[in-house]
Amino acid sequence: MSRSRKSGVIMIRTIHSTAFVASLVFGVPSLLPGQTLSQRAAVQLSAVVQEQPPSITLQWVPITGSTSITLHRKLRSSTSGWGPAIATLPGSAVQFVDNSISVGVGYEYRVTRLGGGNDATSYLSTGVRVPAVDHRGTMLLLVDNAITTPLATELDRLEQDLRGDGWVIHRTDVSRTDPVSTVRNVVISHYNAAPEQLKAIFIIGHVPVPYSGNVNPDGHSSHLGAWPCDGYYAEVNGTWTDNSVNSVGATRPENHNIPGDGKFDQSNFPSPVELQVGRVDMYDLPAFAGTEVQLLRAYLDKVHAYRTAQWVPQERSIVFDNFQWATVPLAATAWRNMSAVVGAADVIEADPYGQPFHQLVNDQSYLLTYSSGPGLQATTNGVLTYNGAHNVGNTEVFAGPFAHGGAFNVSFGSYFGDWDNKNNFLRAALASGSALTNCWAAIPAWYLHHAGMGEPIGVSALTTMNNTGAYAPVADGYQSTVGATHVALMGDPSLRMRMLAPPGELVISAAQGGGAEFTWDPSPASVLGYHLYRYDPVTSVPVRMTDLPVQGTVFSDPAMPIHPGDQWMVRAIALRTVPSGSYFDLSQGAMAMVPAELSPDCAGIPGGSAYLDACQECVGGSTGATAESDTDGDGYGDACDNCPNDFNPDQTDSTGDGIGDVCSLSTGIQNATQGDGLRIHFDATASVIHLIGNSDAVRRIKVTDGQARLALDRPFPGPLNMEAMAFGAYLIQAYDGQGRPLAWTRCLIR
Repeated sequence: MSRSRKSGVIMIRTIHSTAFVASLVFGVPSLLPGQTLSQRAAVQLSAVVQEQPPSITLQWVPITGSTSITLHRKLRSSTSGWGPAIATLPGSAVQFVDNSISVGVGYEYRVTRLGGGNDATSYLSTGVRVPAVDHRGTMLLLVDNAITTPLATELDRLEQDLRGDGWVIHRTDVSRTDPVSTVRNVVISHYNAAPEQLKAIFIIGHVPVPYSGNVNPDGHSSHLGAWPCDGYYAEVNGTWTDNSVNSVGATRPENHNIPGDGKFDQSNFPSPVELQVGRVDMYDLPAFAGTEVQLLRAYLDKVHAYRTAQWVPQERSIVFDNFQWATVPLAATAWRNMSAVVGAADVIEADPYGQPFHQLVNDQSYLLTYSSGPGLQATTNGVLTYNGAHNVGNTEVFAGPFAHGGAFNVSFGSYFGDWDNKNNFLRAALASGSALTNCWAAIPAWYLHHAGMGEPIGVSALTTMNNTGAYAPVADGYQSTVGATHVALMGDPSLRMRMLAPPGELVISAAQGGGAEFTWDPSPASVLGYHLYRYDPVTSVPVRMTDLPVQGTVFSDPAMPIHPGDQWMVRAIALRTVPSGSYFDLSQGAMAMVPAELSPDCAGIPGGSAYLDACQECVGGSTGATAESDTDGDGYGDACDNCPNDFNPDQTDSTGDGIGDVCSLSTGIQNATQGDGLRIHFDATASVIHLIGNSDAVRRIKVTDGQARLALDRPFPGPLNMEAMAFGAYLIQAYDGQGRPLAWTRCLIR
């Protein structure tokens, strides 16, 4: 590397072994000791929150020479702008206490500092006990069909992990040779089917790469033209044209953009972007020993381990700003966002002129990293590559002995923001160490502060793509009006910057006394409890079934609607208090399916012990009812048997009087001395006893119940009405004057 001074200008040329590497020209700024231009272009914000009485105390790092601090506030959910200032403070102030807030509400603050060499504005997403998000919407997986077979297991696991984080998953496999318009039509079809539900796209593999615009956000005329544009897939309502831009001056033909070549004209999105989007693409990274499939598998394994808290990044960040000599605050994205996530005290400022960045993060652990420096180029087998940044590192070092120790990464430098090329540095980070995401930030600036309160990193990408002034500044570089179609997130857009350790295996079984019992292994984390969810069988949306967190690891509710084949999930919940505020955080879910043996009983209780008795009445279990006895064992309970003491499974009743033939005709003479031919008939409709035949000798009628207890004893002749009798089976007998039985029959009163 050579450095020369000429007319107040620094020219840096870094020479790679095979090619001219970088040439950047910036004026030399005048800096106050200990404060870089990028630091002075940001307000390093954090918050301390209190539940009773409710308050949010905003804090910031002081900057020498500040003259005033102005604060605005809005609801996090508001899209109507900031409104009037809520406070204006002197430049010496270092905090503001907001007592006019409500617990359980998300807020966003804008803090503007004037004076001190640079005016600056930063943002903070915050709140006190902000509710957990049970359902995050639908995510569309766009998967390169060249990898679906070798990565079938990993892709299935990814889908389960995403569902366990509250997403509904749709998936479409596409060919890497499909026209980009065909792929976009897939997205549009999914979006139009449920526009309120589809929230994000996760591109996996070398899905066709759209190109758009006539831009060179790194400032090089040799790099002017179309850049990769995954936002083309995420913007579903605008019109994209290919008829006006005619640009062929770029070094790489891939950046040329002429009418009708399939690359689009737009440097800005034709309408607001609707969807979060991120990509993991390990295509054409020959610097790594692994194949494309092996690198993708390693990434998916790494993401799964992160989601399930098998590894947890250290809550700190590092800023490696090798553009401190520039006249524009290219690293302001780092200083503007990182304190909101980890707190200002845990933002480490590295010396960009000392140990290289790749050595500083090797085998280390950082939740967030920022690195920037003049971009590097190299020629590999005759192909020009954008493979690194000066004193930061290159693809080859991260493919070799140095493991990237940052989970969520922000980087900047010439060239490699154009990421669809061999050994590209922006993509390569994801193949190394702990790196989960990477983005190219400065032109435009990225706004990551929402991630501090548990929102997915894809929200930051979407916010940046759509930022036309709601968050100022739009850019931290020398091109304040540069377009945004080149904004890209490398990595899984659903990832959150903190993950709670999930519970273990969920088991669904029959509960004692009916219903289902849910049991699971506890989360190893400190949690408030657990919530149970049932997946809607039609929409697949996880619906929370518990109002309050379950204490312990067992839950049963006989009234819970359970159906065999339904899928359930249990998630741990914890209250996180972080440098941005406090919010309820949910873990990944442990899922299980309701087994077939948990079919509902007759009372509607899954796995319940209620059953139909011999009268087909639902008894036992949760009903509390007692089963009817079946004295004669014919399968009909005594209360519904037309001959309760005679075996008659066919229940034949030829007279229609409610008494079965086998007992209504079982009358006769018993030791009768008189009354031959006497027969007793019970009229079930009128509940009246009739004597048929010669009844002259009859002097008394007695009726006993099924327990041989006397129920009626009447002289004859006289009224023989049994209407007041309780339900049940009875024996009716006729006696002469000496107490001798003359005839008998059985009857059933119902």
